[in-house]
Amino acid sequence: MHWLAGHSEWRLLVGVVPAVLAVLTVELLVGPEVVEFLVGRLVQGVEAQPRFARGMIMMSALTVGYVALCLALLAYYCGGVGASPLPADRKRRLAVAAVAAWIGFHAVLAGLGAVDLQLYSIAYDSVVRIYEQAGGPVAAAMTGDAWSLGVSRHLISILLPVAFGVAAVCAGSCHAAAIVEGARGRDDGERGQAARDAADRLVHSLVAMSALLVASTLLLTLYFRLPQALYAAGEAAPAGGAEYVDFANVVSIFWGIVMTLTLVAVYAPHAVALRSHAPVPLGELLQQGAETSALYSGAAKKAEVVVSALAPLLAALTTQLL
Repeated sequence: MHWLAGHSEWRLLVGVVPAVLAVLTVELLVGPEVVEFLVGRLVQGVEAQPRFARGMIMMSALTVGYVALCLALLAYYCGGVGASPLPADRKRRLAVAAVAAWIGFHAVLAGLGAVDLQLYSIAYDSVVRIYEQAGGPVAAAMTGDAWSLGVSRHLISILLPVAFGVAAVCAGSCHAAAIVEGARGRDDGERGQAARDAADRLVHSLVAMSALLVASTLLLTLYFRLPQALYAAGEAAPAGGAEYVDFANVVSIFWGIVMTLTLVAVYAPHAVALRSHAPVPLGELLQQGAETSALYSGAAKKAEVVVSALAPLLAALTTQLL
């Protein structure tokens, strides 16, 4: 326990717990027969449609915006760690932990790609089969090799934002660790104010990552909505288009839940660690400002934390109205 308290890098691993639970839950509850039946229904009535190209252009533009957001958050989080009062060797260990977590995530992702998981079949194989069913030019554009790299454009559209998004999440977790550790080592007279300042910075970091995970949820929603353009429109259109919209909505909510739980898993251990050495309860740490406005300020901060934590799920639910 003493080693864990002195090496907060292990908290980066808590952030992947929701994703692991999601994989295990789907694997246990959803059988391969159900997945095959679902995909068999979804590919009915699929054919190449000109409006699919417009969706691809929009998807490309939003991916660029998403990557730019990730780079901005990487700069914010890395700058925060660099400006923290931690010793240089501690900052280096946090940076190494973030890079190791990023590499480890992609290694596990590559390993899971070789395993016949039901979640992989639902989230990736089903969309690939829809593109293949659409025929040329959609199939050639989405499932063929891109730039002779042996990787399809469809796969690149997934791996590129995932790589930047995971990097920002890892950096954000290290930033949160630096905030909490920077509040330690103060004498009794300064400890309370240092803890309050740390709690305020932790909330700002939480809000920033919430924005990232909201953007991740919206990008995933667009990714699953994109094949909708391959179904014929109009009253005489097959029912496959409506069924696909229902499928895309369910998957969007699923990932919204995972993103929300991931946000909580990333910041909850740091909040607990901050409370463990603060001289006041965690709720009081959120009360900033003058004494006359402390009650209002504390309530506003608590509401900000709750809304930020639920924002990815709320974004997924909101898209169902579109």
